[in-house]
Amino acid sequence: MITISQKRFDALAGYTRLPAIVLIIQEAGWFATDDERLLGLITWDRFDRDYGWIVLGRDGRGRFRAIDQDVSLPSFDDARERLAMALEKHAALPDESYHQGDEQGVPLDFFTPIVADDRINKTFKTLSSEERYSPARELIGAMMPFFEDADGNFVEQFQTTGFDPRLWELYLFATFTELGYAHEEGVAVPDLLLSSPAGCIAIEATTANPPQVGAAPDPKTDAEMQAYLENYVQIKLARALTRKLYHNQRYWDVDGVDGAPFVIALQDFHAPAAMTRIVPLATEYVFGVRHSIVDGARKIERLEEHVYGNAREASNFFGLPEAENVSAVLLNPQGTITKFNRLGYIAGFGNRDVHMVRSGIARGELNPDDPRPTDFCHDVRDPEYSESWIEGAVVLHNPNARIPLDPDLIPGAAHEFLQTDGSIMSLLPDFQPYMSRTSITLGSESSEIDDTASVELGI
Repeated sequence: MITISQKRFDALAGYTRLPAIVLIIQEAGWFATDDERLLGLITWDRFDRDYGWIVLGRDGRGRFRAIDQDVSLPSFDDARERLAMALEKHAALPDESYHQGDEQGVPLDFFTPIVADDRINKTFKTLSSEERYSPARELIGAMMPFFEDADGNFVEQFQTTGFDPRLWELYLFATFTELGYAHEEGVAVPDLLLSSPAGCIAIEATTANPPQVGAAPDPKTDAEMQAYLENYVQIKLARALTRKLYHNQRYWDVDGVDGAPFVIALQDFHAPAAMTRIVPLATEYVFGVRHSIVDGARKIERLEEHVYGNAREASNFFGLPEAENVSAVLLNPQGTITKFNRLGYIAGFGNRDVHMVRSGIARGELNPDDPRPTDFCHDVRDPEYSESWIEGAVVLHNPNARIPLDPDLIPGAAHEFLQTDGSIMSLLPDFQPYMSRTSITLGSESSEIDDTASVELGI
């Protein structure tokens, strides 16, 4: 029996937790057989103040689930000794002995190609074949047995034109599992119907995608860049959000939502590295305000409309008809393939010779001595390096929401609230990156990448 980190255990089996169990027990130690065919968990009972253990084996779909347990042990050492014996006993049994009889369907396989080579997405090829991305590949592989393809087309889209939107869904799946939510199985609409002891949330994912014809504008002058950022991108974001707002399926009325806050999770993939700008631009659009500095003074401008060529969209998403049904819009410019790579590495996945250095700029408002943005640089191989799935997320709260979202339902994110004078109040976690770049090195192979997952990996 070997000791493993909680990060490793969470990546392998965290998706099987029942959220309410944390009210009863506290996890005290994480273990595995040498080949990780079986996992072990030591628990501490919050009420009886004694210890227990759980053995987990893979069911018929490859998901780690409990196959044996014991409780009411007087000490951690007693629980550890008995867990070791139980792991040894079950390790001698065939895999079929771990199956539970209620499995339906077969395990998903994201990586075995099911389409012709000329249809495969370039970024998918990189993820599935390059050793530099082995931590992300193995981490996603560990998620696969737990992910439900409710629409029936996830794998085909993940391997082809839908790679970026589908990766965004995987990011949301991992993030809300980390936050202690259970995912309602068999639900295709909305994308995630979540419950935890803290409450329930319904989430629908959407993305701004590359133009179907041609490419996104490539601004050359200051005026072109201003028009691009203040109108073209805003129109792309507007259309991604309004197609969910005015979808023929009213998400907030779906059976099972039952009055839960409804959140749209938005990511921008319309051009390489587009998501690095999503927070300020989406904030302007959904609130309908633009903040700027004119002659040294802060100016707040109310926005009515965005116009770019023949395209136009009204600003202030939260002021649109029926938008009161949307409790908030969730963003994370870092919810991309490089985050999967970093979190995969710190969970022990992938080639251990992969070297990643993450640098960027973080918000500094919580520093009373100097509230300006601050630079950071972190070596992902440092044993002290830590990162969560929710890190970098921003939640824009609808001031007109029919069902307001309690910020405590999404802890660890930055929460933004529009005030009546057009200013914005922020609730910030201890560390909130504006942006980051990750240098990835393996032997002679190296690259420096924005925290993106667009077609060309943001290079």
